[in-house]
Amino acid sequence: MTNAARRATIIGFMYVVAATVLWALVPICVKKCSVAFDAYSICWIRFAVGSLVLLAVSHVRGGLSRLRRRDAGLIALAGVTIGINYTAYIRGLQLTTASAGNVVVNFEAIWLVVLSYFWLRERVGGVGLVGALITFAGVFVAVWNGEGVASLMKSPYFIGNMLIIGAAPLWAVYGIAQKLLGDRGVSITASLACIFGVAGVVTFPTVLLGFSVHRPVDASVWLWLFVLVILGTVAAYLMMAKGFERLDASTAAVVTCTLPILTIIAARIFLSEQLSAGVAAGAALVVSGMIVTGHAEANARIIQP
Repeated sequence: MTNAARRATIIGFMYVVAATVLWALVPICVKKCSVAFDAYSICWIRFAVGSLVLLAVSHVRGGLSRLRRRDAGLIALAGVTIGINYTAYIRGLQLTTASAGNVVVNFEAIWLVVLSYFWLRERVGGVGLVGALITFAGVFVAVWNGEGVASLMKSPYFIGNMLIIGAAPLWAVYGIAQKLLGDRGVSITASLACIFGVAGVVTFPTVLLGFSVHRPVDASVWLWLFVLVILGTVAAYLMMAKGFERLDASTAAVVTCTLPILTIIAARIFLSEQLSAGVAAGAALVVSGMIVTGHAEANARIIQP
């Protein structure tokens, strides 16, 4: 029983880490694709094409036939909230700095922990809480640029930061809805196909308002767009959903806090941006926090009846 619980926890961690690694590629892909497309169109393409791909896979596997009418509410809730979240996040990034955006985006993880407590009745024990705090501290060390806290709230970046902070609980609602669907035994590919379809409908008006093709789309743009849709969207969200099946949502939230650090590392690899000593120190804290959190999760599952 002990080995089985630990194995399930490790697999769950691997799924969520894999999803987070793939999500770290998203800003790189968006930057590469932005030479041809506007940000809102890129967001819509992710959902629309991702939905079609997952619908095809679900049809082949028969997952769509296992959807039930009772699942429609959660699917609609997840699709609407993630669609609005992405729209607000994109607009927020346009109105703030990248470093500030890296800090405030972690409110998504915090909200997922909070909603898990009140909605799913998940309890974060003492050891798990220590692990979460170490992880949050590591992210703060890695991405903080030394400015005062008040700088996040003052003009000219106030509106952008508030949009990202305001969008954070919406992504957390998506996460809770996805976990509830998984707990019901709903096919991951089928539920995500429908969720992405709803999100595509929600984000389509922004495409009508802001659509812009800056130049002819060459092969490199299509390649990065493929990576964005297939790896950064379809594969990443499939991995995250599988992680939700094996971990508490609050534990998964702690793991996703590694995203800003992984994004910085990806920027170093693909965009030749420099790494700082703070990133290295923050990464060490994050890994330590994840180990503590994973140990607490495994022990909690062992003692469950």
